[in-house]
Amino acid sequence: MVRKKSFIVSLFGCLFMLSSLNPLWAAEADTSRLIELLKNKNIINQQEAEQLLQEVKVSAKKEQQEKEEMKAAVKGSALPAALKGFKFGTTIYGEWKSVTPDSGTSSNNFNVNRAYLTITKDVNDWLAMNLTSDLNYNAGQGYQLRMKYAFAALKFFGTKTEIGLGHTPSDDYDGSIWPYRVQGKHLLDDLGIQASADFGINNSGKFKYGGYMVGVFDGPGYNVSEANGNKIFSGTFYVRPLPDVPIMKGLQLAYSGSFGKSNSKYTVAAAGTGADINEYPDFKANIAQISLQHDMFAIMAQYYWGDATATSAEDFSRKAYLVEGFVRVPGAEKIRAFGRYQHYDPNTDKDDNSSKKVVAGLSYDMAKEFMPFVAYEKKTYDTNAAGVAAGTDYDQFQVGFQLKF
Repeated sequence: MVRKKSFIVSLFGCLFMLSSLNPLWAAEADTSRLIELLKNKNIINQQEAEQLLQEVKVSAKKEQQEKEEMKAAVKGSALPAALKGFKFGTTIYGEWKSVTPDSGTSSNNFNVNRAYLTITKDVNDWLAMNLTSDLNYNAGQGYQLRMKYAFAALKFFGTKTEIGLGHTPSDDYDGSIWPYRVQGKHLLDDLGIQASADFGINNSGKFKYGGYMVGVFDGPGYNVSEANGNKIFSGTFYVRPLPDVPIMKGLQLAYSGSFGKSNSKYTVAAAGTGADINEYPDFKANIAQISLQHDMFAIMAQYYWGDATATSAEDFSRKAYLVEGFVRVPGAEKIRAFGRYQHYDPNTDKDDNSSKKVVAGLSYDMAKEFMPFVAYEKKTYDTNAAGVAAGTDYDQFQVGFQLKF
């Protein structure tokens, strides 16, 4: 009897394995009919039939559970509950760069311009987090590891609120249009007027005809300590006036503004203009912008005007303008030619103290995550540029890449 039972259990086990490609209910139905047939032939009795069917069902259920666990492990859903939902990403800017000034010593070196490691997690439908470390090269001090972003993201009513160390509006908006941050910084960050990230709170939203980001920040940026109790109010507002017109649906008009106090007190030299060295300069920054994005090209123009910077010890009136764009090569769309022209006057009350920057380059979209590029940059200063020694005009060559995922 024992041998008979062992044989029958093995038989049913094999039948279930062979039928594993079918739905579980179909395999159970076939087995039930076979047991019924064996019982009718008096090979097994009713009690044995019921016991065998129960044992085979348990075996089949265990096998099905193991398969589901294996599938879950492949998809990553078998992680412990505390680790589920985490996502990892990185952005690396690597390059070889040669800089030749009109006078002085030339440089020629390989460099990791930036390396970000980002960890995000959607805690639930309305709460998420972002933690981004920043490996940055500082001349004279080497590489330094610091935090670029560290914020909680709250999502309500179709908007997102960042609390902590988050994006500043103008830089975040520029990055959504211009894909060549790997070659050089965005306008306000490049001119030292306002940092690309800061401690505070901001709220952003998008809709069919535009979007916005507004926030309150400490002011000096993520890499400078706060020196006063003043806060900077910043915001970017943009509209898409023709979202349904094919060639013009990528047209955007934008305004960015920042207002508050600088993080540094007036210097003695600046006090000679009637300022109090115990006071902080008023900081104002305005940008009017127009851009047009298309599958084959993008172009952006900005005009900046304002007083002081977020960290300056004076309140000179300033202005700048920028035009930049890229175009894909027809028939070889992965290749893009890009260029930039930038003009900056750090003191509109002083003559011949402006700087000009020209950039030209080529990039290749080797993959969605990987873009190598070559670029030439030339910067020139007027004869009375403040704090700039004669001969500091330079020519710069770059061969680099952006890795981002």
